[in-house]
Amino acid sequence: MQAVMRKVFWIVSLLGGLLSGCTGDQAPKEEILSVEETGGEEQTNTLELNYEEVMLPERHYLVFQQELSLLDMEGFLAEESSALRQAARAAGVAPLGPPTSLFYKWDTDTGRGEAAVALPVTAETKLPPYVTISLPATKALSLEFAGSYDRLSAMHFALDAEMQRRGYRAQMPSIEEYPVGPQDSVEEAEFRTRILYPIQAPVE
Repeated sequence: MQAVMRKVFWIVSLLGGLLSGCTGDQAPKEEILSVEETGGEEQTNTLELNYEEVMLPERHYLVFQQELSLLDMEGFLAEESSALRQAARAAGVAPLGPPTSLFYKWDTDTGRGEAAVALPVTAETKLPPYVTISLPATKALSLEFAGSYDRLSAMHFALDAEMQRRGYRAQMPSIEEYPVGPQDSVEEAEFRTRILYPIQAPVE
């Protein structure tokens, strides 16, 4: 079978807001542009982004947290998230929401990061060796998208830029939720991911 060369490039395009100096809660129109090359042919797609400010309630998670190389992050999240879901299912623990990743550190200078696979549960849930943690209620800026995880880096870049435009500072951990993903045995085009950046309260 002939191999097919495929390259995908994601570019953040900020339209209007950077030049017009939009203020308040009004966000500039923003699109993600993808240029996909398959067998020498290029196809350009656009995806409009919609940011939403949400109030997150206090949440409780079963987690497995680790500090590791950024090169190993994707494999860690995939393997350990699957293991956590299987352990919860075997123990009869019913999750209260989708599989989640929590990111405490992401240092491109050192190539190291710290992250946790997480499953939302009730506060009293115990499932050793996993640890149950609580995250406080907080305001957050969210961005939801459909499609492959190839888009994640561009989406984080866009959300970080939007945080800066609104004058917000992110509070760790940042959050990725996977309402529809590999655990649902669907095509990548049907994946749905929500990224949340908790907003740090201003210092008085």
